[in-house]
Amino acid sequence: MGTAGSIPMGMGMARPRIIRDMLRYFQAAQQSHRMRTILLLLFLLPLSASSCTAFKHTRDGRTFVGNNEDSWCVDGRVRFVPGEAGRLGAVYFSSWRGHPYMPWIDQLGMNEAGLVFDGLTVQPKDVAPSPGKPALEFSDLANHVLEQCRDVPEAVAFLRTHDLIHLHKSMIFLADAQGRYAVVQNDTILTGDEPYFAVGNWRLHGGTDHEAIPIPRLQEGRDLLKDGVAPTVDGAWSVLKCMRASRAFLENGTFFSTLFEPDSGKVHLAFYHDYDHRITFDLREELQKGAHTLDLPSLFPPNKAYQALQAYRTPFHDRWLFRGLMVWGGAAVLWGMILGVWVLVNGVRRYRRLPVRTSWPLVLAGLALAALVGLVGVLLTLEQVFYFGLGDVQPPLAALPWFLLVVAVVLLLRLRRHRGDRWPLLPALVLVLPMLAGCVYWGFFLPH
Repeated sequence: MGTAGSIPMGMGMARPRIIRDMLRYFQAAQQSHRMRTILLLLFLLPLSASSCTAFKHTRDGRTFVGNNEDSWCVDGRVRFVPGEAGRLGAVYFSSWRGHPYMPWIDQLGMNEAGLVFDGLTVQPKDVAPSPGKPALEFSDLANHVLEQCRDVPEAVAFLRTHDLIHLHKSMIFLADAQGRYAVVQNDTILTGDEPYFAVGNWRLHGGTDHEAIPIPRLQEGRDLLKDGVAPTVDGAWSVLKCMRASRAFLENGTFFSTLFEPDSGKVHLAFYHDYDHRITFDLREELQKGAHTLDLPSLFPPNKAYQALQAYRTPFHDRWLFRGLMVWGGAAVLWGMILGVWVLVNGVRRYRRLPVRTSWPLVLAGLALAALVGLVGVLLTLEQVFYFGLGDVQPPLAALPWFLLVVAVVLLLRLRRHRGDRWPLLPALVLVLPMLAGCVYWGFFLPH
């Protein structure tokens, strides 16, 4: 969701903010006694680099609800669940980023009564718990709402009876066959039935100036809706197409797009911002087939851009790489400490007027190892840097690979002229050079 639900993938978040968010989640867990689910949510961080868009359009008695699921996911599923024991049948969409510890979570869908649910990530905000109300985790929300509610008023009434404290940085977008919509956040519930409405990854309140929301693709879609698109499938697709994301790096962006016709139960689907190849499901017909799950990418022709994304490896896809970076960072810490002791010994020897080795190369190597450790910390905690670049987190971080490159060149030149420095400097180079190779592979020397 924009992804609220990947979870709710899901925008640039600095490491201190992640730590604060972790503490907030632990506090919420202590208050709600749901530590197990909270720990699960921690594995899904960070969520901030997604940028989803959704809209509803009602005209001439027809309603369309569209969503662009923007993320760097590598797999997706379409799941049909027939209703039973008083529950409504529904179709659910989920995607997976390849994180070895991240489960599949239903992020959006529509039930057989025509109620559409979508989750989007928004700016985090703390709220006080609601005493006496049970709390619902995001991973449960889509299923509970679509199984039990037939329209937006029922869904809003249901959600008002629950504590929404876990929508800390997520919001829910709801729409139904009658053209009604709702935006549900942990501190605000907005409802309406205007002819059109569009949302992105932006926290809303009653006084929000929607024209001032700084999401250009969202504003392009709003302008198109305002000008009046035809109440047809092609007209609705034109809105989704103008709000799609396709970035230069790996062409990642909109993983899939859904277009719902809640009155007829039709579900239209496009994959990886390719709107020339679309498929359509009839929800009622699919539910009659019984419970079944479809692999989303396999429903479409081969897509070279998507195949390139699948082939792109990060620590969040491969456990060996994640663990390898941890070991590499630990080795850098150990050798950096040894270099630090070496420099201190040189200082003592210099004080005693004894022969000493030149210290500045040791200091420079130590600084490079410190930068390497910091870079490893970023790479293991902030997944978005692999798709948006280091500068998306904090602009100064983009200088880390260049600093390592400059130091590596200086140390290599030093070793050529002073072979006696091999023992202290060569291990530092052995640690720095593979990290530089990784920076080249991940595109950190170029703007994303």
